[in-house]
Amino acid sequence: MSSVPLKGIPETFAGADVFITGGSGFMGKVLIEKLIRSCPDVGRVFVLVRPRRGKSPEERIAELVMVPLFDKVREMHPENIQKIVPICGDCSELKLGLDEESVKRMENVQFVFHAAASVRFDDPLEKAILLNTRGTREVILWAKTLKSLKAVVHISTTYSNPEIFEIEERIYPAKMDWRKAIEMAENVDSEVFQTMSQKLTGFAPNTYTFTKGLAEQICNDYHKELPIVVFRPSVVTNTEEEPVHGWIDNFNGPVGLLVGMGTGLMRTGYVNLNNRINCIPADVSIKAMIIAAWKKANEGPGQLTVINSAAEVHKTADYNFLIYDARYVYYRHPMTQVLWAPGGTHAPCKYVYYLLFFLYQVIPSLFLDLALKARGKKPFLLKLQRKVFDAQMSLKYFTDNEWVFKTDNFRNLAHDLLESDRETFSIGLHSDDTIPAAKEKLKRLLMINKIAKGLFFALLAYILYKTVYVPYFA
Repeated sequence: MSSVPLKGIPETFAGADVFITGGSGFMGKVLIEKLIRSCPDVGRVFVLVRPRRGKSPEERIAELVMVPLFDKVREMHPENIQKIVPICGDCSELKLGLDEESVKRMENVQFVFHAAASVRFDDPLEKAILLNTRGTREVILWAKTLKSLKAVVHISTTYSNPEIFEIEERIYPAKMDWRKAIEMAENVDSEVFQTMSQKLTGFAPNTYTFTKGLAEQICNDYHKELPIVVFRPSVVTNTEEEPVHGWIDNFNGPVGLLVGMGTGLMRTGYVNLNNRINCIPADVSIKAMIIAAWKKANEGPGQLTVINSAAEVHKTADYNFLIYDARYVYYRHPMTQVLWAPGGTHAPCKYVYYLLFFLYQVIPSLFLDLALKARGKKPFLLKLQRKVFDAQMSLKYFTDNEWVFKTDNFRNLAHDLLESDRETFSIGLHSDDTIPAAKEKLKRLLMINKIAKGLFFALLAYILYKTVYVPYFA
């Protein structure tokens, strides 16, 4: 750090107002909970929520905190739930859809966490640009009006440049001018714009990664005016240990794969079994995000900080493990709602996958839907299988390839912590570092075991030959 901080993280956030976009999403919820629990003297936590027919912003926040994730904070600091303040707005609108009263109310905000984004891979390019790219510009323009601002943390993704397979903690060259992209999304006819999308994106695997890459360019252009951090998580999974073990509220990433196979819904897949998937627990990534904001508050503007929040290679799993070794989990801890016995067959090529998908998933779902309809219930399995197929196709680029993420800045966050914050904001992945060496040792022992068995049976055969076969035929 360029200067030694005088205050720890809870003290830095004490009395400070915080603004969060995407607060109703998975990471947003974990962030809100961690702030009001581990920084108990934090000021108001403003959460941008979109207007929804039939529910007020207050009702949406009340619903948001009524999940097990917030049980611990209700036990430790129940009064802090009241610090969560809903702000009606929308990141896809100009000026975030904020009215003058809301802008005035938030004029003393010191920390901004921009997590709102559409994570759908199949969103039309226009929609993705207006939310993921223009929304980032609107957050930054609003942040420029804040006189007490200490840090802006933009939550991106390690896959914002998916055509590069070794990702450093830096901004990569722009694929398109973000200003031009926004201008076209605002003015070009939607259907015309969609027909141009492949050409404009350079045939990017999806609109999500493309527009998140553009958003990083905006952060880069404003980093000398504002204290900005570009924070890139890899595939975010369940919480590792806090506030509760294993909490998650979605089926994204490997969780969807495991649930699909565990329920018997998925019977086949077409992935490269040797490729590894980089996952990061939500609580680890959120703690790193807060540390990054605290660190930037002590550094100030001038240099853009880019952080790849990803696991080291030896702490990742390959698809072979997820698909085959995970079967142990299905049978040891079976799910309550299972359509078929867990299992299935991996397809060696896409044509075999199409055939197996039709035989193992479409046909059984058709008969089950007919049975549901005969019982007066609404059929849903064929429709669900369509979603499963579309999801596998949209993820094909990512399952076919493998990335290496440089994480020096991410790992250095732990080194910059004050001693008083090390326990509360530890970002170490709690896996056994001796496992890689143990695996190598196990491989050697298995090989020795095979050789020993081979020698034993060879010796036994030789003895039998000498003592039985030779005398008998002598």
